[in-house]
Amino acid sequence: MALEARDYRGFNYSGSWGTSGLDLWQHHDHGLMATEVARGKRYFPQWNVARWWLSYEAFQRDPGRFLANFDAGLGVFAQHGIEVMPVVFNRWRDPTCDFGGVSLEHIVPGYRHGNTPDMWTDPDPSRVDVPRVQMLFGRYLTRVVGAHVDDPRIVAWDICNEPFSGPYLKDDDSEVRAAEVRWLTWCHDVIRSLAPTQPLTISNLFTPISMRLTEAISDVISVHAYYRGDLTDRERTAAWEDRLDEAVSLAKDSGKDLVVTETIWGATDDAVRSALIEYTLGQLQARDIGFIVHALHHSLVADLHGPEYGPVGEPETMHFINPDGSLRRGHDAFNRFA
Repeated sequence: MALEARDYRGFNYSGSWGTSGLDLWQHHDHGLMATEVARGKRYFPQWNVARWWLSYEAFQRDPGRFLANFDAGLGVFAQHGIEVMPVVFNRWRDPTCDFGGVSLEHIVPGYRHGNTPDMWTDPDPSRVDVPRVQMLFGRYLTRVVGAHVDDPRIVAWDICNEPFSGPYLKDDDSEVRAAEVRWLTWCHDVIRSLAPTQPLTISNLFTPISMRLTEAISDVISVHAYYRGDLTDRERTAAWEDRLDEAVSLAKDSGKDLVVTETIWGATDDAVRSALIEYTLGQLQARDIGFIVHALHHSLVADLHGPEYGPVGEPETMHFINPDGSLRRGHDAFNRFA
């Protein structure tokens, strides 16, 4: 029986061996992944969902190897009773330590030159006369999702991580925003045409605008609820809690479940981070919201390592398990909310 969104007690996962999505999947280390997942399950016995980031760039370069590694990884999680939410596309881009993913040039034809023709209208990705990017995306969706439409190891498909990552989100007249909505809708329609048994979702930034833009193409409403700031600032925490209540209300009005697919802001100081764990998960638990925290293990990708391993961005460090396999001090607090 599939897990309900309210029962998610999960971790985002990116392997420790790579610096980006393409790097992780081109140099996939199955043995190390098995070790890291087993380590996480040992520290967190109630861990039941993994949000696992994919890479369409890696699929494009070697589809057969990508599909084999994806299937084998699903098996690793299944051995520990963990269901998987694959992240199909990524729209979060970071200049400090980029993970890779979809750029605006991919989904807004001519964006670089100031015009925005409508490409994302043909629902059939097999047509040979569709634009090349659309054909590549369609092939990826058809083969990756199509091979697992009734796979019980997959709890849901996350179509895209953090779309609308720019100021155009708040502009109702933005052609760029409209184009991104068309692209997301096209992705949803292609996947839906494959008749998956699992629900579809889109992981939004923590803003009602993004949630409303994607509600119609989401079976489950997903948000990234990060509290960023001083926990003693009552005015700021109250505003964040109000936004959380607004998300709950929006999901209720839509008749859909709500899940937080990323949460707990980072800190290099373990005590500061553990306090954020306590506060954030306490607020989610009080509202009966399922959650997938960011992130399980030290990695060379953005925000999951200290400065000795590469560039560190604004969130500092967000991993729970250290490079040597030990648990960060105070991070077992997760278990009190699992």
